[in-house]
Amino acid sequence: MSAPAQPAVNPWLPRTLETGGGSVWMLGNLAVAAGYFALAMIVSRFFAAYGLFPAPIWLPASVAMVAAMAGGLGAAPGIYVGAFVANFVLFDPPVAEAAAIAATNTAGPLLGAALLRHWHPRRGLFDSFSGVVAFLVSTTLVAPAITALGGATALTIGKPFDGALFYEIWLGWWLSDSGGTLFLAAAAMLWLGIEKGQRGPAEPLAPRELLVWTAVAVLAILLFLTREMPGAAIKWAFPFLLVVPIAWVALRMSLRAALTLVSLVAIVASAGTVAGVGPFQTGAGNSLQLVGVLVVLLAMTVLTIVALVAERRSAETASKVKSMFLATASHELRTPLNTIIGLSSLLGEGRAHPPEKIAEYARDIERSGEHLLALIDDLLDLSKIEAGRFDLRETQVDVGELVHASLGFVAAQARKREIRLTAEPPPAISVQADRKALLQILLNLLSNAIKFTPAGGSVTVVATREAGGWLALAVRDDGIGIDPAALARVFTPFERVREGGARDVQGTGLGLAIARGLAELHGGSLTIDSEPGRGTKATLRLPAGRVRATDSQS
Repeated sequence: MSAPAQPAVNPWLPRTLETGGGSVWMLGNLAVAAGYFALAMIVSRFFAAYGLFPAPIWLPASVAMVAAMAGGLGAAPGIYVGAFVANFVLFDPPVAEAAAIAATNTAGPLLGAALLRHWHPRRGLFDSFSGVVAFLVSTTLVAPAITALGGATALTIGKPFDGALFYEIWLGWWLSDSGGTLFLAAAAMLWLGIEKGQRGPAEPLAPRELLVWTAVAVLAILLFLTREMPGAAIKWAFPFLLVVPIAWVALRMSLRAALTLVSLVAIVASAGTVAGVGPFQTGAGNSLQLVGVLVVLLAMTVLTIVALVAERRSAETASKVKSMFLATASHELRTPLNTIIGLSSLLGEGRAHPPEKIAEYARDIERSGEHLLALIDDLLDLSKIEAGRFDLRETQVDVGELVHASLGFVAAQARKREIRLTAEPPPAISVQADRKALLQILLNLLSNAIKFTPAGGSVTVVATREAGGWLALAVRDDGIGIDPAALARVFTPFERVREGGARDVQGTGLGLAIARGLAELHGGSLTIDSEPGRGTKATLRLPAGRVRATDSQS
């Protein structure tokens, strides 16, 4: 059994599922089903103890949403089984009704995840305001609306249609699933690592920051477990002041720490309010509605603040890169232009030049022109990639032919530098991709490997099908390697390795930035592993959904 193929590139697919095979997917689905049922049992029994049945806040919806994001269609069995067993065991409906409810409880999160995958910003879901809006729309509006539609239909089918009753059931179901998703999903995504989010400061957390987090958590618990509070007329407003320290946690520590606090507040507030304690027992409106408003305010404030700060930092970084871009590009453009202008002036002076000199000038002008054209092409490609306007022209690309073609293009360069070029026989597969873009990536990696490998060295291309079905195209050399400090900067535009024997190597420093951008446009990745003096390995990985076998392989 192989891992289920994804219909589209999934940015949240965990590496374990990518490479684990069918048994790992089966265990993952069992974990989803067990988690769904366990949360359903805890939530339903808690609320039932206080006369609220079914649960007004359905936390298993967060399990379904996160599973749908991480596993796509491959997680559907786990979501369906968990929802069916939970509904059938805990609420005792007819089998057909439980099956219908489980079907829409599965379809809603899957559609929400598919929309979110389509809208996923390049920088990250929680690092842009548009990503936050997409998250809220997909997970707290679209997905629960579908589950509520299925639930309301299942509960009213076969009875005389009553629009008011149908709407009442739909609205209650939608609010229950929407709240359950908002309570836990975002924090779970960050804890599981399927969405990175804002990381906070690079340095270790200071004791003061940990103290603030703990103090806010303790304050929230005490606030919603206290039966009597002074100032009864305004005590319901006290919890809303938590937005200030939680926002501080988000900015000073991390989004994960802040959303964990929000989830803690949501659970404690719900439990305390239902139990009849805490500041919302004032008669100032429906107490559970106040809990919902509090959680929405805290979650949306934290997500929005972090997204806007991330966008500001990104804009500041872009401004610095732009300044460096202009300074470096002007120098790189001026060098070949000066050569072309200078030699053209010499030829245009009317003086007699030996034929060999004229031929030399012509060759220098041609080389400078080619260098200038290549630089301009690189600048245009990088600009298109950064602006998200690089259009991929996808076809079925034979991997063996691609590797063979790339080696042919750099063969003369390798012979000139006395480098041995080899390629291990690639598997008989093809990929759905832009052939020109893949060739550009490989040529850049091969050219770099040849430039940074001393005479007598070797460069090897290895194409393999990884356990999760992904294609890995690796370019390996036994050259000078890259220092760890420089390795962290190799994908920065105009950054060039200048340590050791790399000082005299020519180049603009755009190639790897373009190569990584092209890889990411395909939903893949480009990584570089290197050790000084022992060589470098650059690996292009393309998603399993793009890979096709061309013979009996699977």
